[in-house]
Amino acid sequence: MKKLFLAILLITTVSSGIVKGQAALLVLIFGEKAATENFFFSLKAGVNYSMITNVEEGNNRAGFNFGLVNNIKLTEKFFLLPEFIALSPRGVKDIPTLSTGIPELDDLLGNPEFTDRKLNYIDIPLLIKYHITDRWSVSAGPQVSFLVSAVDIYRSTPIEGITLKTELDIEEAFKTVDLAAVIDLTFVVSEPVNGKGFNLFARYGRGFIDILKENDGDPFHNSTFQFGATFPFVEKPE
Repeated sequence: MKKLFLAILLITTVSSGIVKGQAALLVLIFGEKAATENFFFSLKAGVNYSMITNVEEGNNRAGFNFGLVNNIKLTEKFFLLPEFIALSPRGVKDIPTLSTGIPELDDLLGNPEFTDRKLNYIDIPLLIKYHITDRWSVSAGPQVSFLVSAVDIYRSTPIEGITLKTELDIEEAFKTVDLAAVIDLTFVVSEPVNGKGFNLFARYGRGFIDILKENDGDPFHNSTFQFGATFPFVEKPE
């Protein structure tokens, strides 16, 4: 939990310094109508804690997420949120050693201590947000994700005192598209006055299709928690 708090604090500190310039760029591209209370953009950044279901042993894989949110007001309580999350790593780490499928490479690696499975996606959620109060809101909806890369990382010590790290591209074994259901809880820390706003969010996404192309056993699904901050750009007067 301490690491999570420090990660969010770092993201908030770094992002807040650049968000005004990026938000101004959005307004330049989309025009002044892209910064009203009825239609505005938010930048978001945070950390992912992911796992793959039915992996009996292993630990959550951590990584950073970053993206853009379009906020479209439907009613006083409801917003439509199309998002584009350009960076969304997933996977699992410290799983029992997997065979590479290449005997010569297995021999070269010796006896790897463990394997990390590293998946990178682009996420496109389409959520409906409901404002419970002025500060709290909940969102839910479907998400489609596109696989960018997939690698297995082997770490071994073939010679005492020397650590060998080997990456093997396994993208061909995975489906290029993943579908998930997402639920999100957001807290408004500061109101978006004159383009300055700051929210905290916690999100959970669960895939519901097997991420492997060929699998005769139990299905493997992505399971991901996200924590971080969003920076809405709304030209709302003092």
